[in-house]
Amino acid sequence: MNEFANKISDFKNKFVETQKRINEIRFDAHWYRRVFHTFGASFIWYYTLPNVDWVNLLKMIIPIVIVFALLVIEILRIKGKIGFNHFFGLRMYEKNRIGSYLFFGIGILILLLFFPQQIAIPCILCACIADPIIGEIRIKFNEKTAYLTGFILCMSIFALTWYKTSLIFTSLISLIGGAGAVIGEMKKFWWLDDDLMIQILPAIMIAATVASIQFFFNINILPEQLIYPSEIPKWMM
Repeated sequence: MNEFANKISDFKNKFVETQKRINEIRFDAHWYRRVFHTFGASFIWYYTLPNVDWVNLLKMIIPIVIVFALLVIEILRIKGKIGFNHFFGLRMYEKNRIGSYLFFGIGILILLLFFPQQIAIPCILCACIADPIIGEIRIKFNEKTAYLTGFILCMSIFALTWYKTSLIFTSLISLIGGAGAVIGEMKKFWWLDDDLMIQILPAIMIAATVASIQFFFNINILPEQLIYPSEIPKWMM
């Protein structure tokens, strides 16, 4: 009887230890995703690359190749050609769909290639900074507090990056950008990730606003560029 009780006790201890290890892995994966989001802000370095023909060509080709390669890897993973356990940080619901990191990369690619930096930079920063903060506040408090904080933070990001235009247009763009980013974060779809929507939705809304003001009032409200290309060394010319 004592031997049976000892076996039960050993089993419970092993179960608790295994559960503890699983929780530690989940914790690590959670913060890994948060750090990955924040690291995305480094892509703004793209705008510092020299403005010469061959560099501009590479600036178009390399991001496309990287995202396409990730897409191929994701397709192989979903088809079971590459094991799910090789992708640290993926959530269970991503097992049979494209991972959030690829949506995140596609969003940045679209912004870099098709939107002016005055729109692209704050949208990227919203995804890299506001998104993880919203997630943490949602876990610790509630959704209402998380989205209100996210809205204020995203508004601030747009205000800081559009401060060189007039106050009325800075305020307008900040409101539109903040609302677009939070709506993009709120809407959850199995086939369309919020990591893409938080970047692209505000970008489209702001681009439409800028184009409308230009068309109806003949006013270009885009501020000056935030980042200028660096000089290319003579030996690379």
